[in-house]
Amino acid sequence: MKKFYYIFLILVSVMAVSCSEDGVTPHLKDTTLAFLPAADDNSEEAQLRRDFYQTYGSFLLFNDTLQHEALGKDVNGDMHYFTEVLDLTYQVGMSTESNEKFKVTLLTDMDQKRAAVQYIKDYLLVHLTGNLKPYSWLLVDKIQRDFIGSVSSPYAATGQRAIALACNVLPRLTDDQKQQYTAQVMTTIIAKLASDNAAAFDDFLQVSAAYYDGSFTAPTTSAENTEMLNQAGFISRGTNEFKQETNGRYPSQDQDIKAYARLIVSSTAEANAKKYAEYPLVLKKCDIMRETLKSLGYVE
Repeated sequence: MKKFYYIFLILVSVMAVSCSEDGVTPHLKDTTLAFLPAADDNSEEAQLRRDFYQTYGSFLLFNDTLQHEALGKDVNGDMHYFTEVLDLTYQVGMSTESNEKFKVTLLTDMDQKRAAVQYIKDYLLVHLTGNLKPYSWLLVDKIQRDFIGSVSSPYAATGQRAIALACNVLPRLTDDQKQQYTAQVMTTIIAKLASDNAAAFDDFLQVSAAYYDGSFTAPTTSAENTEMLNQAGFISRGTNEFKQETNGRYPSQDQDIKAYARLIVSSTAEANAKKYAEYPLVLKKCDIMRETLKSLGYVE
């Protein structure tokens, strides 16, 4: 009798657990919280970041460390932490580590931070609306890029979750120089934002659809190579297996989108019409790119 009683209790327990699981509410951490100041942070910087997000819909960062949380002490009494640093090379679905590395030097005082925010409001955000607004802005002093041992200091770096902007030169620039600086920065930014919205460029991609990632007999000179690319509707070279631009290769769809996006923000329609007058496919793609960027939120 006791045996059947215990079996009954086990069945009741299993049923109770099953029923309770139907009503379980998962407690998932909102990843956007890492891009906002802590709720109890009432500093001027925190309020600046909150106001920026409320106004422009993009997060504002001055530090690439998103999270640094205490996990507790180990058996030796040492504190352990969970730290998340913003990776500008990260892309959803990445299967291998990028050969490109970035390091940033941070802005150190509020005067620098306020000036950097005012710059992007006055010179960059006026061009980027709608779907072209980045997820977040990382405003820093300097950016260092290391690509397989080759080190440079770019004005900007773009990732899937942030656009990093080097602001160390801003205090020394006149208004005219800031316009020139903005043109250089925009060529980097718009290429990435266009690539992130590749689905909107179907009409653009159809023009040269037969050639993407293909090869052709490499001509003797670079000028002849450019001529063949222009005739097929391209303004950039493709890359080899080592990701190096080379003659005799057509670009990928992503490379093509980025090349034309950079052209649109760095050159006028009149200048492009003159330069590529003998290449109707290039001119057609220029028109489509400009109109598509405008539909996504680009303001000239």
